[in-house]
Amino acid sequence: MNKTPMNNKLVVLLADGLRADTARDYMGYLQALNEAGRAQCRTLRCELPSLSRPLYATLITGQTPLAHGIVSNAQAGQRCGSTVFDELAAAGNSSAVAAYHWFYELLSGQRFEPLLHRQAAVPEAGVKAGSWYFEDEYPDSHLLADAEHLRQSVNPDLLWVHPMGPDTAGHQSGGESTAYSLCARRLDMMLALLIPVWHAAGYDVLLTSDHGMHADRMHGGPLAVERETPLVWLPCAGHAVDVTLPDSQLGLRGFVVKHLARVSTAD
Repeated sequence: MNKTPMNNKLVVLLADGLRADTARDYMGYLQALNEAGRAQCRTLRCELPSLSRPLYATLITGQTPLAHGIVSNAQAGQRCGSTVFDELAAAGNSSAVAAYHWFYELLSGQRFEPLLHRQAAVPEAGVKAGSWYFEDEYPDSHLLADAEHLRQSVNPDLLWVHPMGPDTAGHQSGGESTAYSLCARRLDMMLALLIPVWHAAGYDVLLTSDHGMHADRMHGGPLAVERETPLVWLPCAGHAVDVTLPDSQLGLRGFVVKHLARVSTAD
């Protein structure tokens, strides 16, 4: 009896600054999949401080900010230590990342230079291909197109996708504003076109966020509106909806590695 190695594939979509209640109330396509039994929706409480750079590091390392040492958005050019991408590479899996340039800095340990690093891979950190944006106002539509280009170009096992739209709208207008909810609606409409493409290519999708957003246009503290983030599991056809999802941000790394672990099946 022969054994054939097989891989699952996964898109992790990190919608920056997206509150759990906003995803529930304004993202109709995601909720349509949930009502149809084709998605699983949960809420995570982010770690503290509820700031972007510390939580980016938490999501990819599986450690709290106090443990990995990234506790401020001002820690530019500092590597965060071993990440999910390192672990996947060691297991023979490939990763591609379309994300804000702070992710590049956390992975490479050097300051991002737009003219040098815009499309840089970070092979020493397990990232086969990358596309990094460096303006907060970079449109989510462009970032999603960057991500799909990476997927088509390198066919990674893990595609890490990080749009910034909700966070930018929240900082400009607040987490209770029309601009903020409209940004979530627009992202949902874009995903309605893109998620079926990813599913057809054999990718499951996990959507979450780093933190929420207060009405005062900021985050960082322990209030529920700043800490509660969505966790939405969107498997492709034939894959289980009722998987055990992580119950904290610290479990995301382990979930991804387990999902992408090579398995053997009988021929």
